Amino acid sequence: MAKVKFSDSISSGVHKWFKELEGKWKGTAKTWFEPGKLADESPLEGTIWSVLGGRFIVHEYTGSIDGKPLEGIAIYGYDCMTGRYQSAWVDSFHMGTAIMLSESKMGSPKADMMGYYNINEAGTDPWGWRSELSLEGDNLILTAYNVTPDGEEAKATEIIYQKV
Repeated sequence: MAKVKFSDSISSGVHKWFKELEGKWKGTAKTWFEPGKLADESPLEGTIWSVLGGRFIVHEYTGSIDGKPLEGIAIYGYDCMTGRYQSAWVDSFHMGTAIMLSESKMGSPKADMMGYYNINEAGTDPWGWRSELSLEGDNLILTAYNVTPDGEEAKATEIIYQKV
């Protein structure tokens, strides 16, 4: 994988795309606790801004789940040296007191990152959390999938935003 200069990325690459995501967003968040069984659908508001000269974007959001307040923050980046998307995510419902660190495969053409957590006892195989970030028309879509230790995926969350 060829290295990308940050100056090239911010003028015509991933970091330019990050810049386009800046602004205020409103939409709907869906949550599944079991495969194919929608558990919650609630409004969500978020703001995205860039930091450190456009190197990263921060997504801060508020909403609710099961009628209880929800707030969270995700930092997204793209490592020009390795060609990997990266994120650090925390929120008041899904993550408890942990930080989910995720990364794409080297050279991934899209923001499709995998992180790991353990919903079982210590010493057992971790579960994966695969998250995607995409812009489709006027919609910013953030989708996450639970991935069992055996590699089976099921949709866990989906946020569909429109810029306001």
